[in-house]
Amino acid sequence: MTVKLNSIERWTVLEAGSSINFAAAAEGARRVRLNVNCANPTTFYFENAEGPRLLAAVPAGVDVIEFNADGAFAVFPQEGAGEVHYQTAEAEATAHHVVDPVIFTKLAQRRHRNPELEEMMFRMQQNMERRLALQANEIAAALDARMEARNVETAPAGTPASDAGGKVSEQEPDGTEPGEGTGSEDGGEQPGGS
Repeated sequence: MTVKLNSIERWTVLEAGSSINFAAAAEGARRVRLNVNCANPTTFYFENAEGPRLLAAVPAGVDVIEFNADGAFAVFPQEGAGEVHYQTAEAEATAHHVVDPVIFTKLAQRRHRNPELEEMMFRMQQNMERRLALQANEIAAALDARMEARNVETAPAGTPASDAGGKVSEQEPDGTEPGEGTGSEDGGEQPGGS
């Protein structure tokens, strides 16, 4: 059988009469995984605000105790348990601080622009604004002309707009009412009638 301890430096000796203290979690209960390496069969106890209670009994050797707990608590072995080593991620740092980092990047400074290029871009911007102003004037003039033409076409006869424009022609009265036909004496007769 293979006993896997991984890094020996992660294991801590639990002195006789001392306990492993765990701070309260930020929110609710959390899962704790406690790896133990005992020289003799050992009983571990759990103690919180309610008092101590039995947690687990493990044989000699390497074993894992896993449990969920809420709030602050402590885990300690029985008296006279002998040499006990433990390892838990709860007591280890979750980040690594590099003392003297090697930085492979640097901030790039913006290159100064050519003054001739700046002047050329300024003149291009002025030309574009001038062309846009001319185009806006042309569009406004075309819109005014269209609106004026529409007003002349829709004006009733006898108004100054229709007389001045000459667009509306007066019909010569021929003595017939609108809708009357001029081809037969019987105005009520339909084509094809006998």
